[in-house]
Amino acid sequence: MTDTSPPPRIRLLGGFRLDCDSRPVHVVPGVRRLLALLALQETPIERTAAAALLWPDATARRAAACLRSMLWRLVKPSQPLVLSNENMLELGSGVEVDFHRARRLAAVVAARESPSEEGAVTLLKADLLPGWDHDWVQAEQDWWRQARLRALEALSHRLWSSGDRYQAYAAAMAVVRTDPLRESAHRTLVELHIADGNPAAAVRQYATYRTRLRDELGLSPSPQIHDLVRPLLRHV
Repeated sequence: MTDTSPPPRIRLLGGFRLDCDSRPVHVVPGVRRLLALLALQETPIERTAAAALLWPDATARRAAACLRSMLWRLVKPSQPLVLSNENMLELGSGVEVDFHRARRLAAVVAARESPSEEGAVTLLKADLLPGWDHDWVQAEQDWWRQARLRALEALSHRLWSSGDRYQAYAAAMAVVRTDPLRESAHRTLVELHIADGNPAAAVRQYATYRTRLRDELGLSPSPQIHDLVRPLLRHV
């Protein structure tokens, strides 16, 4: 008989969550870390390496015992969450992970292609496992932060070109909220305000950026963004 149950889903963006049969499942911290590690890896990992990453302060023997315990405590949905053998671990082939979709989306945008994914801005603006400070998470968090900022900026320009200024503005604002000193995103917002016929909003955006840049780094905005608002200053 064909299994028609929905696949297990792991959410890493915006916080960890596991859904089985379309319902959220409580996951103990050790199992949560194990599933997150396998979801981030996206390729098989040696059991000894996984144990060392997850329990870095334990002896190898103790870490291996903790790993066996966590595997035993895994939820057992109709489709397996983890495939394991004597040496290797990997996420079950049917498990869906939002971060995998987000990485593919960022790559599509970076390749100057138009994304087909609905809610692209929402997916790209989400933080990866916020509040997690493990070393093996932070490397991915740093990569994702830069990848999604570049993707959001490219997506903003693409949406603007296609006439969707609302989503273009949302994408640029997501960049500014993540990196308030990123001038290219502020410049896009200023240009969008000008295109919408809102010179006062454009000047306010510029002034907010200029003040923050001066207060935090002691720097001034570049001539490129200043030239955008200079014709407006005497009229606002």
